[in-house]
Amino acid sequence: MKLSVFHTFFLQGLILFVSLASLITQADNQINPNTIYLYKGESINRTMTLGDPKNWSQSVSGRQGESASSNISIKPTSFKEDSDAIQLTWSKKSAQGNFGIYGSNIDLLKYKDLVYLTVDMRIDQKPKGDVKIGMDCGYPCRADLTINKIIKGMKQGEWFSLPLPLNCFKGDNFDLGKINAPFTISTSEKFTLSITNIRLEKMPEGEKGCKK
Repeated sequence: MKLSVFHTFFLQGLILFVSLASLITQADNQINPNTIYLYKGESINRTMTLGDPKNWSQSVSGRQGESASSNISIKPTSFKEDSDAIQLTWSKKSAQGNFGIYGSNIDLLKYKDLVYLTVDMRIDQKPKGDVKIGMDCGYPCRADLTINKIIKGMKQGEWFSLPLPLNCFKGDNFDLGKINAPFTISTSEKFTLSITNIRLEKMPEGEKGCKK
């Protein structure tokens, strides 16, 4: 899916960092794994995976490694503190590589028209082709957004927040009620980016995302 609707309001000033205090639940001062998927470069109650055609789901240990055919690799990097982010590198031309954060199913249907999936990220090497961010609900149930036009316009080496309305994720078999991977990212060309946080974040009042 192309982000034509999202692209408009993204360029109108939604490239903002929010306070990381919002990532902590007020009730018990604990991170909520149902709405926060990566915090300071660490997955929350989920497993990071790398994939390529040789093995689509290879678990990552210690936030460092590469996919079976070395199409994509991961290592710790730094945002504000030492190793408080991860860096993903696609180093081959015309070679599919995927990164995902997988775990138990969660029901996000009630949040559909209310929140963004927000990624705090940095472009280290601009993409040579399409980059897709997706959500998985068990093959063939998934949805992807093509974001390469947006991130190609961002300054290399600078951190920013990318808010993707949850209701922009759509597909024939897609079901927000049984999400087992709230975040995936893939490309088939050379690309490097770093990510520190991934979370659900409330949309401003009056914002509709991709809802008509």
